[in-house]
Amino acid sequence: MDRILEAMMVSHHPISVKHCLVRRMLEAAKQPLDSGQCCAMFELSIKLILLGDTKFKRDVGKEVLRAFAENHGAEFEKFFNVSFILKLLQDGYGTLSRRNIGVLECIQLGLKYIEDSDSAYRVFQALQIELLRIVCERPGPKLCATLCKLLSEFPQSIPSGKLQVVFCQQLVRSIGQFQCRSNGEDEIVEYLEQVTRISRLLQKIWTIQAAVIIPSLRELFIVISTTGWGMSVLKNKASSQFSTQYQSEGLKGQFK
Repeated sequence: MDRILEAMMVSHHPISVKHCLVRRMLEAAKQPLDSGQCCAMFELSIKLILLGDTKFKRDVGKEVLRAFAENHGAEFEKFFNVSFILKLLQDGYGTLSRRNIGVLECIQLGLKYIEDSDSAYRVFQALQIELLRIVCERPGPKLCATLCKLLSEFPQSIPSGKLQVVFCQQLVRSIGQFQCRSNGEDEIVEYLEQVTRISRLLQKIWTIQAAVIIPSLRELFIVISTTGWGMSVLKNKASSQFSTQYQSEGLKGQFK
């Protein structure tokens, strides 16, 4: 089944013919399949998502993954495990760099189908450590925003405990090194959207865990004098959240 679909994807058949085959594959996903067949379809769908050279191929990969993961959840749980996810994050996939945003987007997609599984806890625990490591490497705004999008949808992946303080500090440092390298309006808007997405995640964490606000603000004040105007988005959110959480507790004096 996977070989037929893969051959069709690289053939010169019209898109309409390819669509017809894809629909048949999606219907076939509802039928009983052995472990080997499921694994082959999962592998092909990931390949199409990450290495597909057209939007059509990538979209087909997503649809195939959805259909087979939803209908064969136990097999997908075995496939989309901690080892597989860590290999993607540490080694990339084929010619795709480990820091390509497609890797995080693919993981975010897969998490939807194992979120309620027995192995979910182990997966999210592993992601907490690995995503913290990525942030410590000072990712650029695009990768950082993609990471925050994943964390916003799956807060179980946000580092917890003492690691949460470190995560927020490192995220602030990452924002501090961002630069918008274009004067084009579209690029500037995209840059602002990326910074805003990141700052919203920080604000979400601060709302839930007030104890991380002060360390984050200290880090913010250390780097703010050397950052660009994009940092003001984070500063405004931090100040607002700080006032809400601490005004009644008289802690503002610590920063005067």
